[in-house]
Amino acid sequence: MNVAVVGGGLAGLAAALDLVDAGHAVTVYEARPTLGGAVQTLPEREGDPEPPPDNGQHIALGCFTEYVRFLERIGEGDAYLRMPLALPVLDEDGRFATIRPRLASLLRYRHLRISDRMRIPMVTARCRNARATPGETFGSLLRRLGASDASIDRFWDVFIRPALNLRCDEVDADAGLFTVRTALLGPRGNSDLILPTKPLGWMHGDAAHRVLGDRVRLDHRVGSLEELDADAIVVAVPPRESARLLGEPEPSLEDSPIVSVHLLFDRPLLGAKLAALLGSDSHWVFDRGLLTKGDESNAGWYLTVVSSGVPELLDVRGRELVERIAGQLTERLGGAELLWSRVSREPYATIALRPGVERPGVETSRPNVARAGSWTDTGWPATMESAIRSGRRAAQHILSSTSARVTA
Repeated sequence: MNVAVVGGGLAGLAAALDLVDAGHAVTVYEARPTLGGAVQTLPEREGDPEPPPDNGQHIALGCFTEYVRFLERIGEGDAYLRMPLALPVLDEDGRFATIRPRLASLLRYRHLRISDRMRIPMVTARCRNARATPGETFGSLLRRLGASDASIDRFWDVFIRPALNLRCDEVDADAGLFTVRTALLGPRGNSDLILPTKPLGWMHGDAAHRVLGDRVRLDHRVGSLEELDADAIVVAVPPRESARLLGEPEPSLEDSPIVSVHLLFDRPLLGAKLAALLGSDSHWVFDRGLLTKGDESNAGWYLTVVSSGVPELLDVRGRELVERIAGQLTERLGGAELLWSRVSREPYATIALRPGVERPGVETSRPNVARAGSWTDTGWPATMESAIRSGRRAAQHILSSTSARVTA
């Protein structure tokens, strides 16, 4: 069977690999010059430090089992650091407190009053059996379970905003419950942090290209499905492009952006692999030098700042944004001279999982055509794990229609 996969992001790559493993002829069509979709290393510019900057700092959790399996399948099982959940959080006065999934750690979380700290384990436990009401946000649900406004702003958003790309008071309650139940109330290893130790493009798109070889067609935008000489097709592109190719109305899905600012200072500042900043546009700061395997010369100096769900930052000019973010860091971490900077904006980073959002599934109105993408209804938020699961599900849909099965 000849199968065309339209889209070379994580979803399309996962589908293609499963179809190849099942013994079918596969061709992947990707409009960009590189594979990886939303997970990219930025095009090289003169003066960029090593390692080259990515389009944000994508991290995973221990519960991302299909994502980890994908990395192993493409030969990158050693391209990440897995560590128990430990999140340093820096407040407006420059004080650190570390969040760990242990009662003693929560009770020492100095960024909240002791009465608020003591409620966190109780609220977390109540999430196990809580039920959301129609149209409810996760913030509203947390308040029903006993959380205070301060704890939502200074504790819960630390987890939820990077995971779901929206604040607790914006995101769907069921999406928040899923995240807490899966990552915090599941087996202890589910909450582990999985941090990339190579540039994202190298360990995702480039690695998958080596495996797929001449099955890949880069710089090839598919105008219509009718132009493809294939027995079956997986459409693994963003929502609007998917609707165009399938001849469907555009889905009612809102985008949620991510803005990243990459900074090189003249001295070490952070002293940790990552940290969250409260009351700041700089939601998360990652030490790019310290995280990159085999290149620690810039440890503490070379930082990537990630701001999630921030449409207000998309229109801020590059230099103004750099000065704003760099200033917030040096105010809290100490004075330093900025030597280099680069901004990356992803206006369509994820869909916004607001209350009431409905996501389409794998099936389409066309026989032997499957839909894939992190934005589809996988049961997971729009993450790298969702992308991989959607791709595998699309491959299984195609294989099932021909009485075949994916090789596990």
